[in-house]
Amino acid sequence: MKKITGLTLTVMLVVSMLAGCGANDGTVGNSTNDGRSVAERSGDVIENTGRNAGEAVREGADAAGDMVRNGEGMIMAAGSRIQDVVMDIGEALGITMPNKLDETSLKDVFGLDPADIEEYYGEYSAVNTSADHIIGVKVKDGKVDKVRKALESRKEEVLKNFEEYLPDQYDKAQAGKIIEKGNYLFLVIAGDSNRGYDNEINRAEEIVGGYFR
Repeated sequence: MKKITGLTLTVMLVVSMLAGCGANDGTVGNSTNDGRSVAERSGDVIENTGRNAGEAVREGADAAGDMVRNGEGMIMAAGSRIQDVVMDIGEALGITMPNKLDETSLKDVFGLDPADIEEYYGEYSAVNTSADHIIGVKVKDGKVDKVRKALESRKEEVLKNFEEYLPDQYDKAQAGKIIEKGNYLFLVIAGDSNRGYDNEINRAEEIVGGYFR
């Protein structure tokens, strides 16, 4: 009987020690020191992680939207050059007696500052009986508005040149357009009146668009 009593006391002592250890480290079974289960705390971690990831995705989408709205991120297809675009438009729409664009004509004819331009290529008619212009420029960051205004001024000048005579060329110049792709600008005044000048400019826009992504 004494042996049984002693064994019972020993078991109770061990149980008490274990309970004390559990109390000291702040855990009882599956509970935490703030009274919540491990599963509940894990749920908070998952929720917070999901919320942070969602915020990151939204911020990334907003940044991408800003790039599109700002016209940034427009790049030409690999291996393409402005010259390729201009030559393709010239083959499709035609150009009368083309004169190559150089640094002098860039400044004197088009009123552009070479310091604002990274790359250019173009052709414009060398005769005063044609309004044809197919010009492409890659503009440095922050200079797009300035260069666009210069190209618009050139278009207005061509319109005035044919306002009093050659109404067909005047109509061609009127239908002409500055096609903008990010930092790339193309002044296109060209086409066949039999196909309709507006339709011809639409073709030019399709050609330009095919070079960008």
